[in-house]
Amino acid sequence: MDSEIKQQLLERFRAYLDEQPEAAPDELAENRTDLYSLFSELVALKNEVRLESRQVKTVLDEFRAVFETLQTSQGQLSNELDRARNAVPDQQRAALKPVLLELVELRDRFEAGLRVLHNYHPTLWVRVLGRRRRERNLLQAIAQGQDISLRRLDQILNAQQVIPLAAEGQPLDPHTMRAAELDERPDLANGIVTEELRKGYLWRGELLRLAEVKVNRRPELPAENQKAEGREPQPEDRREPPTSNSEFQIRD
Repeated sequence: MDSEIKQQLLERFRAYLDEQPEAAPDELAENRTDLYSLFSELVALKNEVRLESRQVKTVLDEFRAVFETLQTSQGQLSNELDRARNAVPDQQRAALKPVLLELVELRDRFEAGLRVLHNYHPTLWVRVLGRRRRERNLLQAIAQGQDISLRRLDQILNAQQVIPLAAEGQPLDPHTMRAAELDERPDLANGIVTEELRKGYLWRGELLRLAEVKVNRRPELPAENQKAEGREPQPEDRREPPTSNSEFQIRD
């Protein structure tokens, strides 16, 4: 580098330094930081960090409480759903039972009407007027219609697992039967059902309707006849069959 260029650069640098103002001693003292101020700032910073840590901990505790509440609510909701799901069959059964009872009553009416039609005999006036065939055809058509309706009702009841009770010829069961009338037949033992006045039904293995039956009570033989037959009067000859008027409902 040429000496003249060096001299010019030095002159410019010297002129730049001369133009810069000198810093006052007071300003230098103000910008200086002592140890006391430094430690004070550190203590304040420490307190602020501690306070923020407490706030963060409080927020975390609140979030934890919220999560626990949500978990508890979810458990309760799940239990309620399970309880409601388990209660659905009972509710369906309670709602379906009156309908099945009405269907059973309707079946009894159809069966009674069909029995009347089968036992019907034309009157003398009908035979005299020659209307016997017309009346017979009409009765046969009515009987066929009622028989079709009766079979359809039986299909509906069978689909719902409703089956009739077998009562005739069986001992009286107070849990499923009710003695409505008494019969006196010496050839049967006391308490034997001789006739079904109204059928009883089971629904899915449980009682739907009690059966109304006629129960046998052996007639008492005179003492002379019993001695002639060579036997003493027995207690069962005077014993009446048990009866029951209690209705049993379907268990929940």
